[in-house]
Amino acid sequence: MDAIPTSKRRQALERALLGEDNAAKAGSDSKLLADYLGGHEKARSHRRTGGLSFCPKNGSATAAASESNTANNLVEMEFILSLEPSVRVLHSYYLADALGLDSSMIYEELKRASLSSMGDLGSYTSDTILNEIDRLNKANNDEGLTLDQVESIVQSHLPASLVDRQHLCLLHQYTLNKSPGRSIRGTTEVYDRPHVSTFYRSKFPSSASNNNALATPQQQVVEPNYKVPPASLTFTGYAAKFINLSLKPLNLYWEGGRIPSGPRAGEMHTVLVGTIPSMESIGTSSFPGHTFYVTPTYDKDHNLKRWTITEDEPILYYDPLADLSAEGQLKEMAKLTREGKWTEKQRFGREAWMVDRSFGRDYLVKTGRVWLANFPLPYLNVNGDNASLGREGGALAPAANGAGTMQDGHRMHMWEAGYIGQTHTLDTPNLYYTALPETLERLTKEDFLPKLEEQRRLEMRQFQSSSLKGKKTDNSNDTLPLTLKVLSCAPRVLEAKKFLSSVEVQHLIDLASGAKGDVVMEHSTVSASNVNGSSKKVRGSKADARSSTGGWIHREQDTIVDTIFRRIADLLNIDEHLMRDQARDSGVEEGGREPLPTHDRIVEAMQLLRYGPGEEYSAHHDFTYPSIENRYQPKRYATILLYLTGEGDVVENGIRQSTSSSKNTNNDLQHDLALKGGETMFPRAITTDYHDGVKVEPQSGKAILFYNVLPDGNMDDLSQHSGGKVEKGVKYIANVWVWDPIVN
Repeated sequence: MDAIPTSKRRQALERALLGEDNAAKAGSDSKLLADYLGGHEKARSHRRTGGLSFCPKNGSATAAASESNTANNLVEMEFILSLEPSVRVLHSYYLADALGLDSSMIYEELKRASLSSMGDLGSYTSDTILNEIDRLNKANNDEGLTLDQVESIVQSHLPASLVDRQHLCLLHQYTLNKSPGRSIRGTTEVYDRPHVSTFYRSKFPSSASNNNALATPQQQVVEPNYKVPPASLTFTGYAAKFINLSLKPLNLYWEGGRIPSGPRAGEMHTVLVGTIPSMESIGTSSFPGHTFYVTPTYDKDHNLKRWTITEDEPILYYDPLADLSAEGQLKEMAKLTREGKWTEKQRFGREAWMVDRSFGRDYLVKTGRVWLANFPLPYLNVNGDNASLGREGGALAPAANGAGTMQDGHRMHMWEAGYIGQTHTLDTPNLYYTALPETLERLTKEDFLPKLEEQRRLEMRQFQSSSLKGKKTDNSNDTLPLTLKVLSCAPRVLEAKKFLSSVEVQHLIDLASGAKGDVVMEHSTVSASNVNGSSKKVRGSKADARSSTGGWIHREQDTIVDTIFRRIADLLNIDEHLMRDQARDSGVEEGGREPLPTHDRIVEAMQLLRYGPGEEYSAHHDFTYPSIENRYQPKRYATILLYLTGEGDVVENGIRQSTSSSKNTNNDLQHDLALKGGETMFPRAITTDYHDGVKVEPQSGKAILFYNVLPDGNMDDLSQHSGGKVEKGVKYIANVWVWDPIVN
């Protein structure tokens, strides 16, 4: 995009926001506005408020929406929020969506733009649009305004093309409910988890065989004649979230009891979980009875608040004003504002958390689950429905379709997991490497230009095959069939056997063992589940839960790694271009392809891990907790695990061999070198039989896909998983984390 003079950008911003309608210029003005505010024009279409509805619905619209989401188990939920502060907070969210700002705190964005002529629009305490609505409503004896009157006011400040009808309905409700204690009503879609009895096709008698005799198993709607309760679980862990409503950052500590012996005997064993910024959150895995406390960052001995965790209350707030009445809190907030100790951002943050907490209560009542995400959050489009960033019909979507918008929020594909044993098949053009090229060089940006990329991939076909046996083919359109099998419905876990060839497995082990490349393996750490957008690494007792060594491999490492990333994209049923860096400065990537609507690639580097005897990774979650102000609410939505060694495999001098293989001629392989243990456990998986959840045995070349979020966008607490202790031998594994809608 050509540089735009600052004066013109300022004028565009003023025209868009300060009352000059300029409908004819709305399109160009909004583009200038997004560029001026540093936004990524393609990401403007992502709407944090896309899943909310405040307008009355007619019967046909409701029925159509219900029918379209039946397969996804998304149901409509009504939520009720207090008029104050909900309208001001949601009003800011809608404005941020309309203007394509990176932050939901619109006044902070405009303040950073340093526009002295902006007046008070964007000021949290004196919002122009709300003030004008209040003035007109007061002149009307507070009897409310019509929707047309509200629309006229909003369009005097925003181009018509940027006005959202649900935003207008929210403000319309505001004019009709000005009495103290009144509320607003909205609806959104939430995930209604099916009963465990539906997770089995032949175990329980159902009406499906009678009503749908001619339907395929995947088309049948199974309604068990009776419901069997889920097996009680021996594992009692869950996610805990801590929110700091004070004006200063706080340190969160885990308290593990007194040290029984040694030089520190009698002292309290404590571990720093992380630092919680003001008006932000942090999360970690916990168990009933665990104790946490917060202190100022400058004085770890000053205990401000202590909690003993229970499953009924896993979300904890540190609020220094909690002991005051509602009126007392308002007075204290006013005092802090006069004294200059309370910023607009902090006040917004506090009230945003109040709205989030209120929504969470309704969500818990409706679903029986804790709301771990931040409200509002668009639900996902799953099972391929409207998955405009994915693939359609088992084949890669055309480039034009792949560069779709995120108008309604998230558009990532999620495979259906209706019952255990359900399968999905797909074909990928990214064939196995069954022979190793003589030279493997690091890929550059130029290597991904269309012509060079096509040439490189054609040259590599001589080393590839659709068969693990390395059978060659002259068919340039040859594809590799993959099958995904559902191992668990809650959480949603699927496996793909024979995902990697033995050549690819050995290549990754070579990289992990230092035999190739520049991968550095270091002692693994754990993070405090994303502290305000950063991953704070912590060591100590809780970090000791992970005792492996690990290193990172980027997609550009070489052409084999690039092919594995492409195959992972196919397994996820998304466009592999989402896993590339997107053009920022120019409107179109070199080669003519439109950038996808993400700031950057949505995938992290591949993490290679090595577990020796006695090493393990205790139960944890992969999802993260984004900042309350982040308009995109990014999170790790999916995890891919690649098993490089399996039960009975031996890695000696960096070479993997299987003791059960008929090709194994090394009679000197010691039995105590063969891998035993190291399985992946999902200890909270819901079944009717297994009290320990679902166990996945390591098998060389196998891939596991599981989702860290639910179809409604909330984190899936059941996705908690662990890496079992390695009893003998060495376990090699790789994992890839994929984000939605952008990488944080």
